Amino acid sequence: MLLNFRLFCHKTIPWMRTLSAGPAGLMPLFCLVAMALILSGWGTPVMAADMTLPLPVRNLDPVMMRFFDPEPDSALRPDRRGWEFAINQHYSTVNIIDNSARAQLLVDMELYVLEPVIRYAVNDGLDFTIRLPVLAPASGVFDNAIRAFHTAFGFPDNGRHLRPDNRFAYRFDNHRGVRWQGRSRVEMGNAALSGRYRLITGEGWGLAALAAVKLPTASKQRGWGSGAADIGIGAVASWKNRHWFTHLEGWVIQPLAGDVAGVRYDRYLRGSLTAGYQLFRRATLIVQLQGGNSPYNSGITGLDHPPFLIAFGLRGTLTHEMGWHAAVVENISQTTTQDISVTVGLNWSVE
Repeated sequence: MLLNFRLFCHKTIPWMRTLSAGPAGLMPLFCLVAMALILSGWGTPVMAADMTLPLPVRNLDPVMMRFFDPEPDSALRPDRRGWEFAINQHYSTVNIIDNSARAQLLVDMELYVLEPVIRYAVNDGLDFTIRLPVLAPASGVFDNAIRAFHTAFGFPDNGRHLRPDNRFAYRFDNHRGVRWQGRSRVEMGNAALSGRYRLITGEGWGLAALAAVKLPTASKQRGWGSGAADIGIGAVASWKNRHWFTHLEGWVIQPLAGDVAGVRYDRYLRGSLTAGYQLFRRATLIVQLQGGNSPYNSGITGLDHPPFLIAFGLRGTLTHEMGWHAAVVENISQTTTQDISVTVGLNWSVE
């Protein structure tokens, strides 16, 4: 059935032929979204998956992915014990060129991230989550389209005109012994363990404490990890009524990586603001702003600039215990973030 649906998408939706030629085969990803949207109109769930959760989007600049970047959460998750699983897929294009007397930083790639997520709710107020991202950087296929888009709307191209189309590059050298060289290959990202404890709830509102540890499972030599863990603590406040919902979240994160020549790693802050509205019976519209300051202190713009993103997306339900999401993410800060990315995924629970 999945094969037949893939052939249907390929024959009936012209732009999916282009996506299927991209890294990691993007056509199944977008067919997943299409299938979710079609199925989301069927049936009436008794206790549907939570459509008021924030979008699980993240910063996909490889330089920032070396450190912990929290995905927004909710203080009002459903009161249910047991397991919850999610498969999140992210696809981004990143282009950052920073050549100065201090250092040379070059990031030019399209990046696919497959992120399995496992969550276990111990009781109604305490749960633990592990994220295990797999990275697939590649040269990509969309440089021409992105350049045309930037030109049409007058957006800065961040030096894309200085690079050949669809050519992979990821390297850093500060001329003081700190360097890495990325490769176009599939590899493990940084795993993260996190916990959430609900402190207090009222009629349609709640407050929860958050804690996380990033594990150094990504390659330091290829620029995907810092070689050490990060520890973070935070809190999220949530509110919802019949149609509207919002989440406000903040984190303090301490990198455990030691300082190196010309680069100091500082404690940094991250936060997010999510607002959503139940647009349809089985789908919500979400706008989400997230960012903070940088863990780097180096005097290099491509490392130190505060990253900020904005996401626009949908959450919906498929069955009694299964939900879906889809989002488009755009940079605000113009550096230390991806240029643009899309995120799609499924989540389901087992009691």
